[in-house]
Amino acid sequence: MELFRTYFLNIPQFAITWGIFFGAGILLFLVQLWRNSAEFSFKEMFRHCVPFDVVKSKSFHMDVIIYLWRKLTDFIFVAPGLVVMAVASSMTSAFLNSVFAGFSPMSVTYIVTFSCTILMFIATEFADYVGHYLEHKVPALWELHKVHHSADFLNPLTSKRGHSLPVVYNGVITGIVTGPVAGTFMFLFAISLIEALALKTIASKIFTVCTLDPLKHSHIPVSLGWCDRFLISPHMHQIHHSKVERHWDKNFGTNLSIFDWLFGTAYRPDKGEKAIFGLSGYSDASLQRFNTFKGAYLSPLIRSGKAIAKELRPGAHVSERGQPPVPLVEKEITD
Repeated sequence: MELFRTYFLNIPQFAITWGIFFGAGILLFLVQLWRNSAEFSFKEMFRHCVPFDVVKSKSFHMDVIIYLWRKLTDFIFVAPGLVVMAVASSMTSAFLNSVFAGFSPMSVTYIVTFSCTILMFIATEFADYVGHYLEHKVPALWELHKVHHSADFLNPLTSKRGHSLPVVYNGVITGIVTGPVAGTFMFLFAISLIEALALKTIASKIFTVCTLDPLKHSHIPVSLGWCDRFLISPHMHQIHHSKVERHWDKNFGTNLSIFDWLFGTAYRPDKGEKAIFGLSGYSDASLQRFNTFKGAYLSPLIRSGKAIAKELRPGAHVSERGQPPVPLVEKEITD
């Protein structure tokens, strides 16, 4: 177990992400090449893997900028969530120790390690579901989350496309949900919080591979077949990014689809079903205004503040479909 943890955790996420993305793209290209009896071309293969102009695409350029910005700054916004988790886990462990003062920690076995890993992972997935659901239902949070949905082309970097503030409140939600779970394990098996977090990290990395996570932000509509009943496939998450009305507010899960099925937000697309990326109510031209630092970071803050002020006023309402109402396009994006 220690050997597995040492080597598996040391595989760079960057290598896993782009290896899966280009590996799947090239494989699909070769299959189509064989079916159509066409001639091989490196140019066509690259165009198949990256079906947008990397030089001219403002959406892709913004993905790169936000990715680099978050690599430099996320540690600041992650801190509150870690503090909440540390406090919640410590309080839980201390409470259990006070209630069961004579309890002797149980030994850690492979079965215990596996069980704790799965439970920590499920707790994290539930927290992710709750946070993501609220981002679509609470107007102030939706204004910030729009940045992620504003991409008109998806690529692995789009997974990081988003405002920094959601890292804070999603981290706090995760800390509140997973802290007590980690604290319980700390009490039962005398493990540290660091070890509990390591278990979750291992599970997350495994499921990143199993669910082909890098393809979720791509144009490659891969289904996981029967496993879609409990896992979020790339095609299911691509549907989440679609602005087609029947796709709105579907598939909030990160890796597990069980909470979507449980709470009625799951949508399993048919084979070949298309997702049209972008935001409903925005023209192609207005969508490009998210592709500036002001449009991605400053304007969402202003709109979020206005949404909070509006909700505090009497008569605040939510649209019939449950998602925050979409204001007039020009009014919304020229703040």
